[in-house]
Formats: sequence, structure tokens, C-alpha cells
Amino acid sequence: MADQSTSDDDGQGAWARPASARLGGLIAALAFLAAGAFFAGFATLLPFGRIGSPGPGFFPFALGLALCVLALAILFYILQEPGGAQAIFIGHRDVLLVITGLIGIAFAFEKVDSYLALGFFAAFLLLLVARASLWRVVLGAVLGMVAVWFFFGVALGLRLPTGDHWSQLRELVTTTLPFRQP
Repeated sequence: MADQSTSDDDGQGAWARPASARLGGLIAALAFLAAGAFFAGFATLLPFGRIGSPGPGFFPFALGLALCVLALAILFYILQEPGGAQAIFIGHRDVLLVITGLIGIAFAFEKVDSYLALGFFAAFLLLLVARASLWRVVLGAVLGMVAVWFFFGVALGLRLPTGDHWSQLRELVTTTLPFRQP
């Protein structure tokens, strides 16, 4: 007789629903293949550069191609595997929260300061997925943003996008403070 336990009893969360492992693998592999083809295809529109100095299209193309190759390997493995009745759970709360956060940061990254967007994303994950205490969330988000600033700003010398609010805040502070310099 089949196991009639719910996903909540298995520790998967109340939102998770059982599905065939083969179907889940096929869907994931096809999604990876589509994403890899998308990135590799659009990377061809960018300059590739030279061997010693790769252009902006080189790495997205290489990563998209690697993702396609790995997705094809997953598809080959799944199609060679005998059809079993093993079930997996789809729709876990934490996975849905991470996907929601990723969609949010994709929209917010260039609109607001990238450091603020990444900091709020880290805090969101630490608070709702890791369920950390508030002081650990704040400490983790702040230290994470210092690490991002050090890696991109100092080590690589790159500027991440900043929103308009910093220049507006600087203008507000310099015009309202009594000790401003001429």
C-alpha cells in the first residue's frame, strides 16, 4: 500500500505538492536548457572581444553554453533512467520565498541603490528563510554588503548601479545643514 502521508508530515511544508521525480527532472532540465539557450543567444548580440581581453558577450555565452550542455546531460540521464514511482515535492515555502525575492531584486537592482537592494534581499532571506534572529539578520546584511562593496568596488574596481536617491539625499543634506561650505 502506498504511503499516504502529507507533505507537511514529511517536513516539506504545507504548500509542497507531490509530483513524479521523472516529471520534475524533465521540467527542470527543459527550464535549464531554455535559460541557457536564452543567455547564449542574446550574448551573441554583444561583442566577444579577444582572447586576452574578453568582451561583454564572452562570459554570458560561455555560461549559457555550459548550462545547455549540463541540461542535456540531465535530460539524457532522466530519459535513460527506468520510470520509477519515486515522488518529490514541488512548491516548498522557502523555495517560493527565494523565487519571489529574486524577482523583486531583479526589478529593484537598478531602480534603487544596488547595495540597498542586495542588503534587503539578504535580510529577506535571513529573516524569512533562515529564520535568524533580528540582530543576526542586520549583522549579516551589513557585513554582506561590506563584502560586496569590497569585492566589486575595491578588488575589481567596478561600480554597481546607484539609484537617484543618493544624489537627492546629498543635495538635501548640503542645503539644509547650517555648517555647509560655500
